[in-house]
Amino acid sequence: MLIRRRNLIALLAFCVLLVCASITAAQDRPASLVASANGEGKIKLGKEQYQLHAVVVKLFQDGKAELNLITDITVFIEGTWSRGNEADKTIDLKVTGNSMSGGLDGGGKLFLTDDRKSFSGLKLQVVNKTTKKNVTVDFTAK
Repeated sequence: MLIRRRNLIALLAFCVLLVCASITAAQDRPASLVASANGEGKIKLGKEQYQLHAVVVKLFQDGKAELNLITDITVFIEGTWSRGNEADKTIDLKVTGNSMSGGLDGGGKLFLTDDRKSFSGLKLQVVNKTTKKNVTVDFTAK
């Protein structure tokens, strides 16, 4: 009878450890972020340059990213994102394409605010694989 009780206690303790581990693993996923900011910046598309007025950023939990750059035209960029460590206030962006052709390749950084609920700036260096033109973005939120 004593052996059965010990086995039952050991089994219950093992189950509790499994539940705690799964809860911890679920919390380790990067949080999503949807934020927009007005500010000042510029976007260079080859030799053309536009004033950048606002940026909308969507970072999803599965690692996908969507950026909308609002200027005289709206530029839609998609890619992936990652964060090196929790203390770092920057997010690494890897640009994999846009909604039309998927012909962009490059990367950049998104600079988070202290509360990590918004962003203070964006820098991108991208190449259009079709036209071979460089696309650079430098934006500072107000």
